Amino acid sequence: MRALVQIDGQNLLHLARVAWAPTPRRRSSPYEWPSYDVVKLAQALVDARTGRELVEVRFYTGVPERAANRFWHDFWTNKLRHLANQGVHVYRGRVSAGRQEKGVDVSLAVDLVQATHEQRYDVSIIVSQDTDFGPAVRLAKTVAQAQSRQLVFESAFPSSRRVRSSRGVPGTTWLPIDKAMYDACRDLRDYRAQRH
Repeated sequence: MRALVQIDGQNLLHLARVAWAPTPRRRSSPYEWPSYDVVKLAQALVDARTGRELVEVRFYTGVPERAANRFWHDFWTNKLRHLANQGVHVYRGRVSAGRQEKGVDVSLAVDLVQATHEQRYDVSIIVSQDTDFGPAVRLAKTVAQAQSRQLVFESAFPSSRRVRSSRGVPGTTWLPIDKAMYDACRDLRDYRAQRH
């Protein structure tokens, strides 16, 4: 079964922080910044079930303008360049003055429906707990039904006793990501801008 993995980068970061960051917070904690390896995590989620093959990874995040936040602009620019070089499809949204991502959710939802229409996958794994993706999953199921196809929809997200909700995206099977899986998929590269 061909697997499509779509990762909502900021949602993953936020949930990992809630699930495992130490209290009081330490900036050096790997759960306080996007320390996950996108490709390793996608592969681990696909490998958790037999008979699946990872065929596509898509990553979505907002990136602040350099004038608004130079550190995170440079970090994400470098990390997204690395992901693109690995063959990951990257969606780079913007971040508003109020620190809200723009375009990320819509892009992920549209990509899911388009991939369904084009019959590019048999299993969809959305790495997010965002309930806003529920309508896109419903539409993807309708498209698949019109094609006489039976698809599998799952949502994966960091989970621990500290996370208030254990619910995933509506219309999907929920796959909690435990600390051991997350830690095994750490990205040890330094994406900070190099100072000369």
